[in-house]
Amino acid sequence: MMTSGLGRFALGRPFPDREHAVCVSLPTVRDLVGYEEKDPRVLETMASGYPRFVRHRRIVQLIDYLDRKSGEDGMTRFLVSDQEACEEAILYCSADQARVIRETGFSSLLVPKGTDQSERVSMFLQHSGIGISSRRAEDVLLREGQIQSAESTTLMDDPAGLVREIIAKAHGPEIFPEDVLLGSSGANAFYALFREASKQAESSGKDLWIRLGWLYLDTIEVMDLLAGETVQIDDPRDCGKVEAIFNEYGPRIAGIVTEFPTNPLMQACDLQRIRSLCEKWNSLLVVDPTMTSPKNAKVSGLADVIVNSLTKYAGCEGDVMMGSLVFPSGSDRGRKLLEGTASRLCPPYRGDLLRMAEQIPLYNDFIENANHSLPHVVSFLEGHSKVKAVYWAYQSSNQGNFEELAGPDRPGCVASFEVDGSFKDFYDNLPMLKSPSFGTRFSLCCPYVYLAHYKLIKSETGLEELKRAGLSPFLCRLSVGTEQPDQIIDAVDEGLRALEQ
Repeated sequence: MMTSGLGRFALGRPFPDREHAVCVSLPTVRDLVGYEEKDPRVLETMASGYPRFVRHRRIVQLIDYLDRKSGEDGMTRFLVSDQEACEEAILYCSADQARVIRETGFSSLLVPKGTDQSERVSMFLQHSGIGISSRRAEDVLLREGQIQSAESTTLMDDPAGLVREIIAKAHGPEIFPEDVLLGSSGANAFYALFREASKQAESSGKDLWIRLGWLYLDTIEVMDLLAGETVQIDDPRDCGKVEAIFNEYGPRIAGIVTEFPTNPLMQACDLQRIRSLCEKWNSLLVVDPTMTSPKNAKVSGLADVIVNSLTKYAGCEGDVMMGSLVFPSGSDRGRKLLEGTASRLCPPYRGDLLRMAEQIPLYNDFIENANHSLPHVVSFLEGHSKVKAVYWAYQSSNQGNFEELAGPDRPGCVASFEVDGSFKDFYDNLPMLKSPSFGTRFSLCCPYVYLAHYKLIKSETGLEELKRAGLSPFLCRLSVGTEQPDQIIDAVDEGLRALEQ
């Protein structure tokens, strides 16, 4: 039976109604602010949430169990994929008071409570994706007799092989399963890649990286942490600015990281032109096509490495985290990173692979359904008097850049928009799941800037930074599911009618 994201959902309700759901309902602006400001009223309703931002209840239970078992007091325990990842966290967070304990299948990182070190480690785990999954925590609790049952999934011999096969086909006929690496999340995939890429680039005297477009928060943070120097170009379509930077710094430029199209403004660069610049200066081109899916945005003929969050589209039932990296055989720059990157990745937990293998067969049909539905919703939004801006892959300001690679009618499931009127009135009255994430079979609306960049909203300098990037604090990112387009439109229309009263 299909789960619909249309309707009104209580604060803190996990979505879907499964133990390891990655979406959680934030139905009002008051709840949204409470979530960001860690209001106990909001946080106490949440047994789960987007995993790198909210500790799943199974992870909380396992931490409590391990603390009781060891008699540990005065230390904050983080559950990390392995000892090497713990050592990375200690190094990058300057956590000189931290201790590492090897557990069975993972490691504990203990940091003094209430310290700056603890806060830094917490943020590092979020951005790098090195924490363990809730399914691993659940299986440990079951093994230790702390819970009575765990999720049941269909067993198969090689779930990773199935995932790699489907993802390789999505990228195009030139990509094969052996070109695909899997990580525990999209963030971890990028972190592992960028650690290896920045290290190799530095050894070659290349220390300057270009962020082309306003990239996802974790990508920004990882680049700031690991890169020697970064240059930010807010509008990825400004090829003139990219060329000017190459003309000035060419030999130093290690590479370009971009999304195609970007999250959340759906801006698409002239990727062929960017590729030519990278070829001229022997710079790496890393492209993330997650917003519309690599099945739609065919970038593997131009990118040296493709980063993709499989939590979206592939994990369309909304309860598994995973990421992939694709290394096209035609790119020597990319291929020389493959082995080193593989050694740095946190591999997906087998329970997550089994769950992904259950739902990834829905991948192609879900994308085709989204490709059909989204244009109807966009047409409604563009024609509504209370909508002042709409952003999607085929927006005219992209000047055909997206269509050149994707072809016609391949927009994926996401359109972002701004309302003309009170954001609060629209948001509070919208009868739809309001949550992080996208690319699910159930429709949802994400208050993107609130969730990804709340700190910027809280300061004048932050608001100026958002303004330069063309980002309204009140931007809504809509992800269409498999409900009928007319039903999705009716739900959005109900929210917009609140602006007319």
